[in-house]
Amino acid sequence: MARTGRPATPNHLKAVSGVRESRLNRNEPVPTLAADPSVPVDGIPEAAQAVWQRLAPDLVDKRVLTAWDVDQFAAYCVAVAQYNECRERMGDQYVVEGSMGQMVKSPYWTQMNEALQQMMRLSARFGLTPADRAGLTIGADKPPKAGGERLLG
Repeated sequence: MARTGRPATPNHLKAVSGVRESRLNRNEPVPTLAADPSVPVDGIPEAAQAVWQRLAPDLVDKRVLTAWDVDQFAAYCVAVAQYNECRERMGDQYVVEGSMGQMVKSPYWTQMNEALQQMMRLSARFGLTPADRAGLTIGADKPPKAGGERLLG
């Protein structure tokens, strides 16, 4: 049966936010740290690669972006690039003349909003908004823990 409602919070985020022990999944699979997710995947546009190169190093450092996440992160980077391109092409022309001479919403406005919706859905997966980070605390003086260490303290 498909889940509905809020997506499940990742186990490592539950642990750092102080969720009680009974709510943690001690058998959660953990991606290997050997793979390097800081390098953009092949086939994404140059503008999306720039987004990847801007955000990935910090996400990898915080162990939010792993080798298992690269396809979702690529989709996020493409959505950001599409949003920026549409915003640039639209400029301040939110309304344009349609084929019958009437004023219509700019097609770039529609595409920009679709990209924004995709960005918002995917950004939450990586804690990229203030609301997604609000309940989290990480010791600034200690490096992030990997594997079982992150759950066992």
